[in-house]
Amino acid sequence: MLDIFLQALIISGGLFWLGLKFYNGKSRRWGGIILIIVFVGMVLFHRELEITKQLQGILIGSLMILIFGLWDDWKNLSWKIQFCFQIILVGVLVYFGFAVQYFAGINGTDIRLDQVMLLGVSVGSLAFMFFWMVGIINAINWSDGVDSSMGAIAVVGGLSLIFVSFLPEVNQPAVAVLASIFLGGLAGFLVFNLPPAKIEAGTSGSYFVGFVLASLAIIAGSKIITVMIVLILPLIDFVWVVIERWRNKKSIFRKDKSHLHYRLRRMGWSDRRIFLSYFIFLGSVLITYSLLDSRIERIVLLGVELFLILIGFLIVKNITSNNIL
Repeated sequence: MLDIFLQALIISGGLFWLGLKFYNGKSRRWGGIILIIVFVGMVLFHRELEITKQLQGILIGSLMILIFGLWDDWKNLSWKIQFCFQIILVGVLVYFGFAVQYFAGINGTDIRLDQVMLLGVSVGSLAFMFFWMVGIINAINWSDGVDSSMGAIAVVGGLSLIFVSFLPEVNQPAVAVLASIFLGGLAGFLVFNLPPAKIEAGTSGSYFVGFVLASLAIIAGSKIITVMIVLILPLIDFVWVVIERWRNKKSIFRKDKSHLHYRLRRMGWSDRRIFLSYFIFLGSVLITYSLLDSRIERIVLLGVELFLILIGFLIVKNITSNNIL
């Protein structure tokens, strides 16, 4: 059984390499385009995968991202257009059957999101889908500021999805195959995105990575907390920057150098050191998480991780409080 996932991972990585060699163009921002084409092609022709309604939603959303990413890389679209597109992506997933009806509570009592219905749609589920998808897509997109920073987060995120799919309470081999295909393409991309990067993800790549990570987390029995172990770093960075811009009376959509990776770079860290720090920290937390058995222990670990990240943010902010461009 294991060979199925290894084959998916290796073939996907190999196809990304072939796609890059075939393209061999001058634009560095086509890494995401190749990543999407490899993923969609592998999913469509993989003999172990059934194209379910939800998987159709992921494939259609991925192709929409491909087209939109090319448009944005060409025209540098405004934040309003990008935000509207993200809402459309959420609508596509809802149309194709994505929903989060409840979360399992610590004491065995479920936290229901389907108490209020409107036109046959759970209002709570729809609200969660919106904040989850839009938050993850933007967090991943904003993390793509220095070479391989997004790649480190994405690769460990792919590993977390594979881990989730093998949990006894989930037991979804199809999700593991999808995550393996996704991870293989990411590994191929990361080889060429390591500092100094030869290719970049572009809008299409960063949107696609966030879209797939968030979507598969929902398919895998709504194991949001498990995937949050990895995604909490870019999410905290995203929220931190939004709050900081709001406090300074700046547009939250105005680009600046207040993200964590830019601050670390101003401290003298190289892009390679930033990548390794992200990868080692998130990988260590994921390994520790996988060794824990109870839900309470895993939630405590998430709390400890959150505390460490916030302390790190405070320290880095104090050191680099000046000269934010």
